[in-house]
Amino acid sequence: MPDAPSRVAPFSVLGLAAVVGGGGLAAAIAHRPTQGLVWLVAYLVLVVGVAQYLLGAGQAVLAPTAPSAGVLWGQWVLLNLGHLGVIGGRLGERSGWVLVGTLAYAAALLWLVRSTRRAPSGKRLWAYRLFALFLLLSSLTGVALAVLRR
Repeated sequence: MPDAPSRVAPFSVLGLAAVVGGGGLAAAIAHRPTQGLVWLVAYLVLVVGVAQYLLGAGQAVLAPTAPSAGVLWGQWVLLNLGHLGVIGGRLGERSGWVLVGTLAYAAALLWLVRSTRRAPSGKRLWAYRLFALFLLLSSLTGVALAVLRR
């Protein structure tokens, strides 16, 4: 799979940057954390960072054919527009933004999972799909919390 690194690059680069950025932010706010900033650190590290890295790597390994550059970048943009909506909505206390961001995020998750539809069945494929389902359900929980917070 010689082109696998190029297929995961956008997801891995931003994912690693989010983990490092979240760690840096955690260090910067350690002397005076707020609930919103602590949430942001967790979201950056776990969702924008680790989850994005795993989603991209999983697609690169599992998809039977390499997605076109347009599909790959489309998935990446949609996923990260979703993150921006969720982050901006949560920090700006705008539940509508959280909802729109979550819808974009959910569409990106479905698009990523769909790209593995012709992959041979196995434990890795089911783990990838269950991980995406977990992320989707978690995001819906986040929307409910944002609405309840208002």
